[in-house]
Amino acid sequence: MPRQNNAAISIAVFIAGLCSIIYELLISTTATYFLGNSVKQFSVIIGIYLASMGLGAWFSKFLKDNSLLFFVRMEYVLGLIGGISVPLLYYFFIVLPPAEMQYMTWLLIFVIGLITGLEVPLLTFAVKQASIKDSLSNILSLDYIGGLAATLLFPFVLLPFIGLYYSSLLFGLVNVVLGLFMVSQLDSKRFANSLWSVIPASILVLLMVFGNKLLHAWDMKIYKAPIAYHKQTPHQLIVLTKKGEDVRLYLNRVIQFSSLDEHRYHETLVHPVMMAHPSPKRILVLGGGEHLAAREILKHKSVEHIDIVDLDTTIFHLAKTHPLLKRINQNSATDARITQIGDDAMTYLANTSNYYDIIISDLPDPNSEATAKLYTRQFFALANNRLTSDGIFITQAGEIYFSNTAFSCIVNTMETVFDTTSLYHTYVPSFGDWGFVIGARKPIHSEAKAQTLPERTRYLTLDNIGSLAKLPSDINVVHTSINSLDHPVILNYYLDDWNKWKPDLVDQM
Repeated sequence: MPRQNNAAISIAVFIAGLCSIIYELLISTTATYFLGNSVKQFSVIIGIYLASMGLGAWFSKFLKDNSLLFFVRMEYVLGLIGGISVPLLYYFFIVLPPAEMQYMTWLLIFVIGLITGLEVPLLTFAVKQASIKDSLSNILSLDYIGGLAATLLFPFVLLPFIGLYYSSLLFGLVNVVLGLFMVSQLDSKRFANSLWSVIPASILVLLMVFGNKLLHAWDMKIYKAPIAYHKQTPHQLIVLTKKGEDVRLYLNRVIQFSSLDEHRYHETLVHPVMMAHPSPKRILVLGGGEHLAAREILKHKSVEHIDIVDLDTTIFHLAKTHPLLKRINQNSATDARITQIGDDAMTYLANTSNYYDIIISDLPDPNSEATAKLYTRQFFALANNRLTSDGIFITQAGEIYFSNTAFSCIVNTMETVFDTTSLYHTYVPSFGDWGFVIGARKPIHSEAKAQTLPERTRYLTLDNIGSLAKLPSDINVVHTSINSLDHPVILNYYLDDWNKWKPDLVDQM
């Protein structure tokens, strides 16, 4: 029978509540990175987690005669499964197709929730000295406080400074240590119950010791090139790779550019819209913290000032200091005409009092709720409000063939905001046939100032720039709903588009 040590049980409740929420956050975040659609991932994972906790709580009534003993053993099991949860998801990402990985993610959180559901009831049964009412209220309050601590630790400490992989292993060990701590509350078989911790603790420690090698091997499977820079920031995972002359930037494992063909994308993003304005002086770039768009903008002699807004200021630091990026952006990050602003693009547009001749939206694709808002009617309206009377807005609009519905949604949504819109595209080998959409308050004369195309372009010429506005005959802008903050339809369009082609694209890689 257990000793009556309510102080030890109070500590156990707090730590158990902390660890359980950490596992939920780790699995939800990792699943979002790999499978996208954060609302779906967090919603379904939370639902499965709560349901399995309820099942575990119901099952605990069969274990109350030896509640503290069973709690100790459950901590060992939870420490092992929760601790290896992120390494397992990393492995699943390499070996399983997305649908199977999704099912394995749900199975993993179900098992963790089931065991977590046992914890609080078992500890409640173990408290004998206080009344049932007081015991339950004290235990639940400590459990909730532990959950609060987890939600503060995860975004501010664990994710930016420790990372997903090591955080899961660390808290797995915390569960095992908690089990060992509670062994001291048992009247008998302390040594035997301590031995049960050896296997989970050994596995977790080995995964920690060889973590760098395992992560490197895993990264090589994902990136297929030597990694030149790797950093998890509070906002995203930033990776630079270099293989021969090919330098690539990845954000959350999604490629942002290849140095072999990025000039096609950035020249097409920048020069047509700059040439359509009579004298662009003040420019705003949303995204583009690596300063490749800025490199092209600076080729226009009329430019007096450029504001670049990027949520993650680490990108600004890289653009200024990393030799690979400095070579590609031609040291544009140090130009005196540029001001770097660390802010959310939508928040900046809502709060700034500045007006711009050109606003260039070089933001990530709408593959999550966070990025879907950057293609809403409200976002485009905010951009329109910050344009001068003859100002022009442009956004990258994704792949026009494989993601035609999402591309069409951007076009259709912009048409509800701007008096004049036009679209064009170009082929970028690393990405595909990429689309761009222009919006303005006045008619856009695409042929205007054609003679002002900068001389230092590698891809655009006076001969080929006129062909950009001609879509292939088998690609059309289809009817879609309008994307809005209240109804972010573009996310489903984007995910559905790419899911149709994903098996074929994977087979060709």
